[in-house]
Amino acid sequence: MTKQIAVLVGSGSKTSYNQIVAKHLVNIAPANLQLNLIDISKLPLYDRDLDENSPAEYEAFRQAIAQADGVIFVTPEHNGGFSAMIKNAIDVGSRPMGQSKWIGKPAGLVSVSASGSNRPLDQLRTIASGAFINMPVAPFGATVGGIFSGAFNEQGELTSEQGLSTLQNFINAYADFVAKF
Repeated sequence: MTKQIAVLVGSGSKTSYNQIVAKHLVNIAPANLQLNLIDISKLPLYDRDLDENSPAEYEAFRQAIAQADGVIFVTPEHNGGFSAMIKNAIDVGSRPMGQSKWIGKPAGLVSVSASGSNRPLDQLRTIASGAFINMPVAPFGATVGGIFSGAFNEQGELTSEQGLSTLQNFINAYADFVAKF
């Protein structure tokens, strides 16, 4: 059975390396995974005052997460952490209180940055596995570094052998992880 996986990218930039990596994952995913890019760039900032009369963007997003069998978060590193866009999506999907759409959905974590740091993944793992979110998080993540030093060519394609290998190993392992749920 093919698992439907929502892919959330924490950058809406037209020149985003995170978007490139997410699209690469879509192209290399094993046959038992269908990766679906969910645009979170226009999701209004979460406001609990809107819980009783949620904007259409909240409802469409919550529906997309409810229908997914798992979620991959692809985040840039912003000031040593994951992006605010990802945090906002997590907040929108976990509310109204008691109606979280995340619970039990296996999470995969990918970070794309200049340094290749694990900090954004560590922080995201803590939040995704915590109260109200309660996602089983894959015990591995993928970091793609060197975005300003040759990991991508002038056409915006990922060309780093290390990056390509990291992503292939990640998506294969994530497929095995998701199969357990």
